[in-house]
Order: sequence, then C-alpha cells, then structure tokens
Amino acid sequence: MSTPARPAILVGLDGSADGLLALDWAVNLAARRGWTVRALHVVDDTRPAHQLAAAPSQDDGTDVLDDAADELDRLGFTDAVLELGYGNPAQTLLKASAEAAVLVIGRRGAGGFAELMVGSTSQVCAALARTTLVVVPDEWQAAEPAWGRIVVGVDGSHSCQAALGYAFEIAAERRAELEIVHVPDLPEAFPRPDLWLDPEDAPWRRDAQLMVGECLDGWPEKYPAVVFRTRYPEGHPVQVLAKESQYADLVVVGGLGRTEFTELRLGSVSRGLLHHTHCPVAIVHTESIR
Repeated sequence: MSTPARPAILVGLDGSADGLLALDWAVNLAARRGWTVRALHVVDDTRPAHQLAAAPSQDDGTDVLDDAADELDRLGFTDAVLELGYGNPAQTLLKASAEAAVLVIGRRGAGGFAELMVGSTSQVCAALARTTLVVVPDEWQAAEPAWGRIVVGVDGSHSCQAALGYAFEIAAERRAELEIVHVPDLPEAFPRPDLWLDPEDAPWRRDAQLMVGECLDGWPEKYPAVVFRTRYPEGHPVQVLAKESQYADLVVVGGLGRTEFTELRLGSVSRGLLHHTHCPVAIVHTESIR
C-alpha cells in the first residue's frame, strides 16, 4: 500500500524580498504541521520575442532559487522543493496551486503576481477559489514576538463558515486567542450609535449577535481549547480589520462576501485587506469541514 502524499504549501517566488517573507511564513506553517513546501519561481516568457532578444542578460531565474535556497538553509528547513516554471507568472502559479493545501505570496513583489492582488480576470479568480491564499505584507517579520491573537471577519455569508473553521484551526494550533469581528451594517434610518440610549441594546446589535451566534454554531464544541470573543465595532469592514491587524498574527476572511453577484471571486473586503493589512491575511476559498 502506497503512503499518501503529505500536503504541500505552494510559495510564489518573484525575486523580491516579499517572496522570501512568504517563504518564511510557509516554512513556519509547514514545520508545525509536518507538511512540505514547494517554492515556485516563474520566468515570464509571454512577452514579445523582440523584447526577449533585446535583453540577452536577462535573469533566467536561477538567482531567485539560489536566494530561496540560502533562506531555507538559514531557517534550517530541508523539506522543500525549489522549482522553475515558464509562462505567465500568475496563471502558472495558480495552475500549480490546484494541488496545494495553501498558496502563499508576498504583497508587494516584483510585479509578476499583480493579477493575484486585484483579481482582474475570471481565470485568476476561479483558480484562487481552489485553495486558501495567504498574502504576507512587506512589514511582517518572522523574528518578532507573536501577538497570540488571530482575527477573523464574519459577515453571515456562506464563505465565512470556511473562514471561521480555518481561524479556529489556526488558533488551536498556535494556542492563540481568537477575535471574531463583525462590522454591523447600520441602517441610515437609525440614529448614530453614540446617540442611542443603550448601545448594547440597539436593534442592529441584537441582529448582529444573533447572526454571529448562528455562524458560530458547532465551532466552539469542535475546538473547546480555543478562547474566543466576539466584537461588533462600527465602521468600514476594511478599515476595522486593517486596524485589528496591527495587533494580530493573522487576519482571516472568506473569499466571497454577501455580494456574490460580482464576477470577481474576491469580495471587496478581501481585496481591500490585501492592500492595508499589517499582518498576513488568509483568504479562505475552500469549503469548511465540520
């Protein structure tokens, strides 16, 4: 009987410092879970032939893999494979991610994965929906002490169940506290929250608590060791979660929000966080398993 292959984390390398940060984050996760790492650098050969001919000294990708190998040596992690690919960087990486448990990229790279950041084509979006995407910002540092805090955004949509499952799983694994954040959609017909006689008893708060309670059904029982709390701050979801990310190890959101009519598979909150989060953000597209 053959031994099942272990899950692999796919890391996109693009020659930038952010790519190495993404590699650091992936190695940390792989070491905790006993997974493998597959680091892929894609040489863009889709440009016109005359442009390639005009730049005979163009990097062939080996320097990028050499830098990644040096970083793996520094981290003392040996369970990794370094690969070169050819084609459109975003499309090639996303095709490879279909077989990965997690896809990890840096936020501000050398430009090869720009399509990933904005979800500009249906092909990119469809591919992203196959696995969890983790985007590591340039200000994240693996050597800094952990906050011991995971934040998950909940909006009542179907995809927030997958985000909750992933957040509980990571919190249990890291023995971190879990902050469940829902930003209420305040109707214009109501007065400002600070003018309500009892903000704790406002209609939108009762509705929000009911919705979050329904979303949480079953998760605390599955992860009894996870300490969690719920919060209902007012504001724009992107701004609220970006602020929360200043004191968190990871922010988790679902890939689709309540506006599922859009052809883009990344919801507006997910897209906004890619540009404003201070810590790594996980966009969970996979279905949750109870």
